[in-house]
Amino acid sequence: MFEFVCVIYLSDNPANTLYVGSFETCAHAHSYVHENFTKEEVNWIKCLHEDYIVLPKNFIKKEIKYEQ
Repeated sequence: MFEFVCVIYLSDNPANTLYVGSFETCAHAHSYVHENFTKEEVNWIKCLHEDYIVLPKNFIKKEIKYEQ
């Protein structure tokens, strides 16, 4: 199941975020971000279980199957 939501913060401004996708684990999310984004693009990464994050009403889940 893809129940861990990954969001990256592009700057110090909390409003400047990008939903990356939903992953099977936070370890997979972090690995995916490190492989697909540069250090300059990412200020910090947030990965939470979908039960503990507020998602917009019209949220469209993007499931990412990460294989190492």
